[in-house]
Amino acid sequence: MHQLTEEILASREWRIRELEALKKIGIIALNEYPLKVKQQYYRMCIPYIYAHWEGFVVESFKLLITYLNNEHLDKKMVINELYTFSLQNVLKPLAGKQSFEQSYQFVERFVEDFDKELYIDTSLLSANSNLNYKQMTNILSKFGMENCLEGYKEDINQLVNQRNSIAHGENGIIIEEKHVSNKISVLQELFDSIILEFENYLSQKMYLKR
Repeated sequence: MHQLTEEILASREWRIRELEALKKIGIIALNEYPLKVKQQYYRMCIPYIYAHWEGFVVESFKLLITYLNNEHLDKKMVINELYTFSLQNVLKPLAGKQSFEQSYQFVERFVEDFDKELYIDTSLLSANSNLNYKQMTNILSKFGMENCLEGYKEDINQLVNQRNSIAHGENGIIIEEKHVSNKISVLQELFDSIILEFENYLSQKMYLKR
């Protein structure tokens, strides 16, 4: 197994331990509490579960960015998706209408950076606190990765939508113990799918042009 995959696997392990503890509290510690209190606790679990979802993804891809930067890769050798991603700050002046001066500044920076090694600023990676299915597939595409989460669109979007509603103060959402348990199980599957894709990506050096 690739060393970076092992680091990501370690991130998965401590997160799953915390989520399993969250589930046990709901089953054991709240046994004597009335239903309303239990539902309040289960509702509070959703933002916590979402935090681990976004945290795992962002941490994993930032570790990948650091790894790629440390490889001192020739830009001409990496896949176009990665090269484009690395140029996001350079490309910003070209958004919308631009003056000749803005175009000139872009060309100047582009020519200046062209022969340098690939470097991706970790700040370019963001989930925008809204890591739904579309956002996740967008992140995967920036690295030229396969969509390893097909079939999980509904699960991911439901978690994000419920988290957003609860975070904005809506208390009409009913969350039960089985919902919390199911979301934790799905999250384990998502983590495992991402880890397998990372291992394949790194071992096959899919960041390089064929």
